[in-house]
Amino acid sequence: MSIMKVASSLIAASLSISGTVAQVKVPPNFVVGAKWQIVIQNTIDISAPIAPTDAVVWDLDLYHVARTPGIVNYLRSNNPDVILVCYFNAGLAQTSDCDYETRWKNSGLLGNIYSPDEPQFSDERWINIKNETARNWVKRRITLARDLGCDAVDPDNIDGYLNDEDGNNGTGWNLSESDYVNFVTELATHAHGLTTKQGFSMLIGQKNAPELVDQVGSVLDFAVLEDCKTLNDDEDYTFCGDFQTYISAGKPVFSIEYPSTLGDQDTGVCSPTGASDAQYAASCDTTKGNTGFSTVLKIQGGDGELNGCTQYCYGEAPGTGVVATLTDPKLDGAPCPPEASQ
Repeated sequence: MSIMKVASSLIAASLSISGTVAQVKVPPNFVVGAKWQIVIQNTIDISAPIAPTDAVVWDLDLYHVARTPGIVNYLRSNNPDVILVCYFNAGLAQTSDCDYETRWKNSGLLGNIYSPDEPQFSDERWINIKNETARNWVKRRITLARDLGCDAVDPDNIDGYLNDEDGNNGTGWNLSESDYVNFVTELATHAHGLTTKQGFSMLIGQKNAPELVDQVGSVLDFAVLEDCKTLNDDEDYTFCGDFQTYISAGKPVFSIEYPSTLGDQDTGVCSPTGASDAQYAASCDTTKGNTGFSTVLKIQGGDGELNGCTQYCYGEAPGTGVVATLTDPKLDGAPCPPEASQ
């Protein structure tokens, strides 16, 4: 099939995403293979030239967008049809969230910290997603995203059930897979009931959690995966292939790999030539169940984690495709607007 026919078929499929479940109106450029950028460590510098200029999809932290309302106009001044995905922590609440002090802190709805083995995340605690008030507060974050001009949401940490297996109760709430299936399905229904400022349905993605694909893939609109080849783990299990059902349905899968040679974890500075040849080849290999994925290489850990440093897997040779989206950490501490704290 020609490239033109492939593109046309994917656009047609994307326009009917979740059509058997709900009428979801999807932007025509939100397709399999769309180029993307994700920056959630710090706020992007809206006074700097946009880089990359050809990214169709941008995934930014919801509360960075709330604190810096000029971000939306900044992105759309380069491309009026850009799709802004807003990342937020759906399964946990953290102290930097604009609604932490006003809602979560003294609510009695927060359980254990994210992981005793990862002290860098000690400011994050698991939400009791079985509680209706907690679920409504999470849905309020989706509404906030719509109000700010986001076109989609990237809800993280929807796999707390892994902490509660075998009676471990790592979340503090004894949560099961079915609890998260119900939670994600409710979030999807809420998102799809909202209309974005661009006139489309608010889209919602699946973040990792491959065990849930068969149960929620039909009601979600895209996926965002981290290290699905498990290149950084001492195990053979990979989960990229579990998300081919998204590709088959014309839904984009945005993939992140974390080569250690891409940049400095402590400073966040990008290597000008990107990852080593061997790590680039392993990260960009499309034979691991990741055919059709939109893959970016990012720094993992420290101040560099998911910052503006990116290397692309779009046919470039090793040593090419490196982009550094400029960020301004001073913007991270800007006051939260009242609507983001309610």
